[in-house]
Amino acid sequence: MNYYEKPTALQEQAYTEAKQHFAEHLKQFKANCDAIHNIESNLPATANDAFRAALQSSGHIIQIDDGTQWQHAVDLTKITAVCHRRTSGGLEFAVVESLPLKSGEMKDVLNSGHDPSEVLQTFARDQRQILSLWKNDVTAQIREHLEEKHPHQDMSIVVESFEIKLARDISRRETLAQNHSRGIRV
Repeated sequence: MNYYEKPTALQEQAYTEAKQHFAEHLKQFKANCDAIHNIESNLPATANDAFRAALQSSGHIIQIDDGTQWQHAVDLTKITAVCHRRTSGGLEFAVVESLPLKSGEMKDVLNSGHDPSEVLQTFARDQRQILSLWKNDVTAQIREHLEEKHPHQDMSIVVESFEIKLARDISRRETLAQNHSRGIRV
């Protein structure tokens, strides 16, 4: 199919159906993208706040599943926070994830280092890589859904429109001209 052609009525309908079917997935994906964007936008201030909390030794104690103790400094998301601890090598910072489970809370260090800015940058970069994998997974689910709902129909323009939307959510770059050339609003 030539992607510069206008989508068919069936493709438009399939897009709308898929958007409704995957609404919760798309909402969660966008929320995670927004959270990472906010972390990146506020990185210098967050790193400063984490460093200031470490100097004041403020924050409640968080014990990681391996027994290591960290002091909470700054919340990043609902389940992640920048923490700090004193070591023989000086101050150490970490992004700690706390996942609520039925059996309790799982707490784990996602990354650590001596510079809070680098710790935050590494965390954001890693999260963007995870978002990219998640984008591929959601796109594959959408493709599979469309193949089941519309066998023997070319839905590649619909799948590509979702790929573009998810990629835009990750990158935050405007791709308006590209989307209009595909004929489906994203």
